[in-house]
Amino acid sequence: MASAAAVVTINIGGELFQTTSGTLARTGASSPLSSLSPSTPADPHFLDGDPRLFALLLSFLRRGSLPSPPSAALLAEARHFALDAALLASLSPTSAFAPLSLRPSALLPLAGRAAPSAVALCPSPHPASVVVAHGGVVTCFDAAFASRRSVLTPLPAVDSLVAVSPDLAVAGARDFPGVHLCRFSDATAPPEVLSWPGSTSATVLSMAATAVSDAAQLPWLFTSFESARRNSSAVVAFDLNSLTPVAEIGRKEVFGADIEAAIPATKLGWLAGHNLLLAAGSHSGPAGVVGDICLWDVRASSTVPVWEVKEKDDCFADIAASDKLSALFKVGAASGEVFMADLRRLDNGGTIGSEPWMCIGAGQRATAAASSRRKEGNGCMIECYCNWVFVTRGSDVEVWSQVELAPEAGGKKVMRRNWVVSGPSMKVEGSEEGVTENTKIVSWAFGGSRMALARAEKISVEVWDSAPAAICAKS
Repeated sequence: MASAAAVVTINIGGELFQTTSGTLARTGASSPLSSLSPSTPADPHFLDGDPRLFALLLSFLRRGSLPSPPSAALLAEARHFALDAALLASLSPTSAFAPLSLRPSALLPLAGRAAPSAVALCPSPHPASVVVAHGGVVTCFDAAFASRRSVLTPLPAVDSLVAVSPDLAVAGARDFPGVHLCRFSDATAPPEVLSWPGSTSATVLSMAATAVSDAAQLPWLFTSFESARRNSSAVVAFDLNSLTPVAEIGRKEVFGADIEAAIPATKLGWLAGHNLLLAAGSHSGPAGVVGDICLWDVRASSTVPVWEVKEKDDCFADIAASDKLSALFKVGAASGEVFMADLRRLDNGGTIGSEPWMCIGAGQRATAAASSRRKEGNGCMIECYCNWVFVTRGSDVEVWSQVELAPEAGGKKVMRRNWVVSGPSMKVEGSEEGVTENTKIVSWAFGGSRMALARAEKISVEVWDSAPAAICAKS
């Protein structure tokens, strides 16, 4: 039993709470709660706050968990009391993400007139703050949406964005050189630019970061560059600690008219559990869409991929890699159907069977669409998060999950489409009219228990949470 001398009494909004100094010390040195001295009910400490939310925070500090994922209001209260960043992150963990429970929780308006072109969420274990590119500006909303910080880049329109931490993001744009570092902790700091070694005029096609929070992983940023003359390309890995290039991967040169021999990577993905880098690109020509997909073991070779496939029949409109499911997933450019390639079938010869892709959608429809060269997959995006695969179709999002069949059906694990959702109808505070029409999704991201969506021509970003509070707008 705690001694009376260690008991702290706090008055929150007219309600008294009693706890110990040791419990409050878990909030971190920057929190005013950690410095409260022992007190009695006759002379309590008074702090302005919501007693209902404070009771949940106190329970979390005592037990290290919550009965359900936190609301945006609870995260705002945690931010109000300056809880340690690691605690804030654990309030919205990846383990709390449940796609079937996702609901719109906030609408984040953006300053200016430029619609969002890219969105990112901070990786675990950082709090799932939202980073948005709109025009040449990159804006960061903290995990509780209580504050907003912006950095003006020299880029006219950012189309590649990676959130490294709550204080750092990297941005790039096609036809404009370099990767620009956005430091939200000091927006007035001189701009820093990462370039392809030996070619300061090279432009960025795509970016991806490793699991920088995992001590077992190298804190690398992978960036796909293309030369200003568009006659060469490569993926360059930068060490995020020193901001120096550490590897050039898969350099390609264009010779004569053989453009398809050097298709640059426009989609990158990192498979931490396999130590593999996905680098894929496609090219549209008179013969249709062709693509090149490579898997690189960056620690073994920077010139020879462990697996490569050239695509011509129903080439990918978008592609993603899942570490949890040990598979690649793509949306066919012609059919719009979802395909899967099992990485566990990767043999030493660098092939995944005779035909790597298995259609997990409507196979007959995919075959008919590919033979007729339709373009039903144009504009579709695909992304993997935890054990799920998400696909955008215009204004809608669908999710695929792995389910196990009953023993009498063979007991196999198959992928099933089990959720399709349209965009929310959000009412902005202070406005009589809600945002009811759904427009095409142009960018999205996942982090913690959240999904963030940017839609065409909307000067705002939607945040969906597995356990949201009432829908509201944040200034």
